[in-house]
Amino acid sequence: MEDELDAGFNDSFSSDNLSFILYNNYDFQLPASRLPTFILFLLVCLVGLISNALVLFVILWCKKMWRIMNVFIFSLALGDLLYMLCLLSFAIELKQPLSTCMCKLYWTLTALTTFSSVYFLAIMSLSVFLQTYFPAFSKKLKLRAAALISLGIWILGLLLGIPLFLYADLDEFFDCQFSLPETAFFWNMTVISYRFSVAFLAPLILASVFLILTHCRVRRQDQSNDSTVIGIKEDTVMITVLSLVFIVFWLPIHLIEIISAATKNWMAYGDWNYYVISVIPYLKSCIYPFLYGFLSRNFKDLYSRIFCCKKVQESDDPEYNSTDRPEDKSTVC
Repeated sequence: MEDELDAGFNDSFSSDNLSFILYNNYDFQLPASRLPTFILFLLVCLVGLISNALVLFVILWCKKMWRIMNVFIFSLALGDLLYMLCLLSFAIELKQPLSTCMCKLYWTLTALTTFSSVYFLAIMSLSVFLQTYFPAFSKKLKLRAAALISLGIWILGLLLGIPLFLYADLDEFFDCQFSLPETAFFWNMTVISYRFSVAFLAPLILASVFLILTHCRVRRQDQSNDSTVIGIKEDTVMITVLSLVFIVFWLPIHLIEIISAATKNWMAYGDWNYYVISVIPYLKSCIYPFLYGFLSRNFKDLYSRIFCCKKVQESDDPEYNSTDRPEDKSTVC
């Protein structure tokens, strides 16, 4: 009997190697109750992929966007793009259960993008702080340094996500879950507290401190027409709004996880509510590209040029950052 099972397994693997790696090979029909959720996930994923891909295109396409702050925005958009791919995997799981390999990949990408996103907000806050208090040091920072810092944050996010990779697995219903043994209440609380402190609380506290200090210094220069001060004000407002949006969309998720772990009642919210709650953090990734357009004049001008065929005026592009690349005055981009 065991030999027959092994033979069947080998035949299945050799006949559809990729399917074995990506999905579990058994017939599965999408329940009618999950169809609205499946459609919702796909719509959110589509909006997030297109909008963040547009941000990446705009930054790569236009040389005037090649400055330090936009390097971090590029990394944020790239992380949100990968996060949308995680949502796509989540949507596929509703229709076709993932394999253990894909389940671990899903949680690895989720951890990488979640951790890196909030740390990019912190490093952006540090960047405007340095421009305000240590302008001489800030001038020495080049695009290459920003790229290396971004790479370091990606590596840090990957390392911080190791626990999620280790404990990601399929449950008895073939759902991709991050779970510890049900009896391990201490470890459940430990991991959830770890995620809350490392992927939310600590970096946001750092970002808040840098933003408050920057705001205090810039507020004294409200009447200044210096392009550098104007640029710092714009960046400070944008980072503050991005951080507030991050808090609005992620704080409820962390609180629900903590309350659920403390009460040992993971299924109190029902199937539909669980999926609606799960999609909330992904909405943050859809909103960020629109915020870039509202809060950054450069993004707003380039969005207008792309969607409205509107020419961008060079006078609307203040060269306020001394670390920007020199711009060719003969062309806008």
